[in-house]
Amino acid sequence: MAYHYRVNQNTMKKILIALALFTGLSANKCKNEAGGMTNIMDTKWVFQSLGGEAVKMPDGVDQPWLQMAGDQLQGFGGCNSLMGSVALEGSKLSFPGLGSTKKYCADIQPTENAIKQALGQVDSFKMDGGLLKLLGGGKELAALKAQ
Repeated sequence: MAYHYRVNQNTMKKILIALALFTGLSANKCKNEAGGMTNIMDTKWVFQSLGGEAVKMPDGVDQPWLQMAGDQLQGFGGCNSLMGSVALEGSKLSFPGLGSTKKYCADIQPTENAIKQALGQVDSFKMDGGLLKLLGGGKELAALKAQ
């Protein structure tokens, strides 16, 4: 016994839209999990730790941050503006040509120097619990949180 169903045009549109959404979301999830890729670009990333130690700034001083857009880096080290290039391919990441403005801030300079040193050693990244972990030689150099 064969059954024939008639599906009206409106119901068919809803089914196709649902299928398209499901397929798109599933493909994106697979891409993120399979390749370890998460879009780290065009997001302001605030430093949470350097070398496993929490980044603490003096009262009234903004937390250091980075933002990558295309192949450009901009940021703030606590005293000076940071700038340079971004090289991103898969989970490989580096910051060639890192530079900064040249103000001196006695209380903040050690933290800013540590940030610039860490950025110079970055060779890859991973996402872990919502944190962007910058790695160098397989070791965590810094952890940043999206703002």
